[in-house]
Amino acid sequence: MAETDPLGKNWKLWGGILAFIAAVVILGLIFFPRTPPQPEATPTAPAPSVPVDTAPPSASPSASVSKLASGDCPALSTDTSFPNDAPDTEWKRHPAGMLLPVSAEHGPAKMDGEFWRCFSHTPSGAVFAGLTLLLDISGAGIIDAAAESPQRDELFEQWMSLEQTSEYPVISGYRIMNSSDDAASVEYIGPAGNQYVSTRVDLLWDDKANDWRLDLSSGEPAWDVTTDPSSYTDLK
Repeated sequence: MAETDPLGKNWKLWGGILAFIAAVVILGLIFFPRTPPQPEATPTAPAPSVPVDTAPPSASPSASVSKLASGDCPALSTDTSFPNDAPDTEWKRHPAGMLLPVSAEHGPAKMDGEFWRCFSHTPSGAVFAGLTLLLDISGAGIIDAAAESPQRDELFEQWMSLEQTSEYPVISGYRIMNSSDDAASVEYIGPAGNQYVSTRVDLLWDDKANDWRLDLSSGEPAWDVTTDPSSYTDLK
């Protein structure tokens, strides 16, 4: 199902992502011209399609918005097993414009305007937190979505000054690279033409906030072409 909102609000970080995806598609058309479909020996099942959105109207973020309410997150799931199968998922539209996966068990449990937060202290909670917090800071201008660091402040200024785009990439699956009580890393995947691209998001557990926060100390999450989409778990 594809979804488009012609009244969309432009969003920043994903403009670069969409440019990368467009480049992948164009290069694929140049170097790999379309031919009649051929039977494949070992076809790889593609990840399910998640709507590509256009954002609704919203005030353009121009400064840090601090809405952090320390320690007010409710109790959520304590199941620390790795989610080999995607948790029960519902798709809801963030005020910044993108449809995001949410979970009653793993969060976000609080949706304070454009700051969606409060995720379970579990690997599954990290899965829901990474994508949402990335949108919180880069799309909604909520700097508190990321842990404090010089890199966070620098990236935030860059994202807030970029020319905006009105469309969103597709996010269709994930895989957890590592997870502990203090940190987690999650890769997200999405289709780009006949290929897939992925990005890795790092997270830190914030004891004061009782919640996950982005870790941008290593810089901006980068997108790369993925050769094995079957190694990711499909979002439902």
